Amino acid sequence: MGRLITDHEFYCCRCGNRGLPVIRKPGQEREAGHLKKLWCIKCRQETNHAECVPFSKYSHQEFLLEFKYGNFDEQQNRKEKFGIFKSELIKKGVDIYAEEE
Repeated sequence: MGRLITDHEFYCCRCGNRGLPVIRKPGQEREAGHLKKLWCIKCRQETNHAECVPFSKYSHQEFLLEFKYGNFDEQQNRKEKFGIFKSELIKKGVDIYAEEE
């Protein structure tokens, strides 16, 4: 039986569009939310892309939350770690669960 490979989605931290997927073999996976430099088709330049894994701690919905509320700087790096950023949004009264719908 062949080895299981997973298709990870990447989203541009500059424009928010979905980038090209990357296939990862077991043992070569990165944590969900990992930032990777990839070519963005829309921006036409190399930018950081957030790695999203469906049904994980960091899916497309979490990326959209970070993107919408500005947790990426001009170089597409995170201003705050995602857990801290999410906690601060909750303290400010943002209903993050309503955002996921």
